Amino acid sequence: MMGMENIRKKVLWKRINIGLICFMLFAIYLSPSSGESINIVSNPGFESGTTNWVFYTNGAGTFLNDVPGAATPHAGHITITKPGTNVQVYQKNLVLEPNTEYQLDFKAFSENGHDLTVSIKKHSYPYTNYGSRNKVVNLGTSWGSHSITFTTSGFSGTVNDARLMFSMAPYDATGDQYYFDDVILKKVSSVTPPVTPSSILSNPGFESGTTPWIFYTNGAGTFLDDVSGSGSPHAGHITISQPGTNVQLYQKYLTLDPYSVYQLDFKAYSGTGHDLAVSIKQHGYPYNNYGLTNKVVNLGTTWESHSITFTTSGFSGTVNDARLMFSMAPYDASGDQYYFDDVILTKVSSVTLPPATTPTPTLTPTPTPTPTPTPTPTPTPTPTPVPPSGNQLVVLDVTHTHTTKVTYVPLLREDISGKTQTKSGQGFSKFNFAPDFPTSSLKTPINYAGGTLYQRIKVNTKPSTYPVRYQICLFQDEITHEQHACSQSSLLTFTGTGTYYASQPMTSMYQYENIDWNRELLVAMTVVKDKNGDPVDNVYPQFVGNWLGSPNLGLYYPMDVRYTAIMVPPGGGAPVWP
Repeated sequence: MMGMENIRKKVLWKRINIGLICFMLFAIYLSPSSGESINIVSNPGFESGTTNWVFYTNGAGTFLNDVPGAATPHAGHITITKPGTNVQVYQKNLVLEPNTEYQLDFKAFSENGHDLTVSIKKHSYPYTNYGSRNKVVNLGTSWGSHSITFTTSGFSGTVNDARLMFSMAPYDATGDQYYFDDVILKKVSSVTPPVTPSSILSNPGFESGTTPWIFYTNGAGTFLDDVSGSGSPHAGHITISQPGTNVQLYQKYLTLDPYSVYQLDFKAYSGTGHDLAVSIKQHGYPYNNYGLTNKVVNLGTTWESHSITFTTSGFSGTVNDARLMFSMAPYDASGDQYYFDDVILTKVSSVTLPPATTPTPTLTPTPTPTPTPTPTPTPTPTPTPVPPSGNQLVVLDVTHTHTTKVTYVPLLREDISGKTQTKSGQGFSKFNFAPDFPTSSLKTPINYAGGTLYQRIKVNTKPSTYPVRYQICLFQDEITHEQHACSQSSLLTFTGTGTYYASQPMTSMYQYENIDWNRELLVAMTVVKDKNGDPVDNVYPQFVGNWLGSPNLGLYYPMDVRYTAIMVPPGGGAPVWP
């Protein structure tokens, strides 16, 4: 009997162990591998109501899960009963790792096709950009899938205070219906942060007082570090009590290499928005230009980042007598306050000089006898060919330098909101149409609107080889997204100087149907975009931080071009370029 009992115990022990092993193998099989990415968004399909999601508007509206999703019983549903300037649905306290690539996938649409923007930011003040800021998403009127890839930035260690935010403003309107489903945010890979070259400037953030910075004015003013920086305890602070004709903040005896590309990055603003100029020159007489002379910087009234790229010149060997100088005159006025922080000057690369060429000596020709002239009949001049009447219509033909400066362009007529001028500069430059452009129909008596759009751009100067997409947009009635039609920016791309061409059917223009081509147009706009189609612009907040190379506008500006756009009606043949 004892033997049988021992046998039963052994069998039972084996069954228990085999069961445990099977359970462990089953658990391992079902568990995600360590390399598998996990969605960090809770309730991604709104199947658990609106839990974890927050809807906010300074207008009025509702947020429910009362509609079916793309392929599920529920989806997020926002109704706008009164549009606001801050309308968002978000999820907070998400965990993100630094210098890491993430991918956001989601499905969405709006009944009116109105767009939205997506941001990943710090949930609380100062709402630091964590890698995606106001990324515009073009929604349709039925379920569409969207994907955004970004690399985290703005923090150095893992954070748990990130906010994923979908913003409906400024696109929302009364009665709009927005729908969301399957919001997936996953880590893609870690990114090795680039090695930042060391700055040749000392005390760039004014954290060590004002040394070795020097303030000079032939008027009157003060220079202190008594204010906080854009993200630090201190910043340089200049007060103008009496304006002068020579007012500068500088650092001297800097070392520069010849024929080299340098990049200057700094943050600044002035209380009144008054500008300044930047120079790199010899510190002593004769004050030679070392590559940068009176580069005007358009300051705002809050902290902004600025970047200038230049190539050293004016010397052949390494120098140690350079001066970096911020000049406030002639822009300064009594009571002005100027603020500076994070002034970084780094060497980017050396420039390879072309080999010197030895000029070929000019030989003195042996004189030959002068023959007796024979009368030559006067040739009949060949007339310059003129395109047939109505064969083409020049929309725009401008020589323009794209810069970081923003100005205002007068409109030839008021828009429907009463505006007589429009903001122009950085990514979005506005122009009035070429002379003789019709102030009536583009369909009759000649159907330009049904023909072909031809574009040519002559790129004269360009600061880097970063790819650029170039686009033209035509506005009607008002300068808003809904009132323009645009060319396909992917058709006109370039990385360097030269001449480039593009053509497309007029009817293939983006939002072609939003324009009444039987009525007068208002104004034209050219757009500078990066290779992904994001406008290179820091004026409009929805584009800040999205374009490649951000915040270094010096990669794209200044860029000098001659741009020409021509419409040719059906059967009109090739354009004749001016």
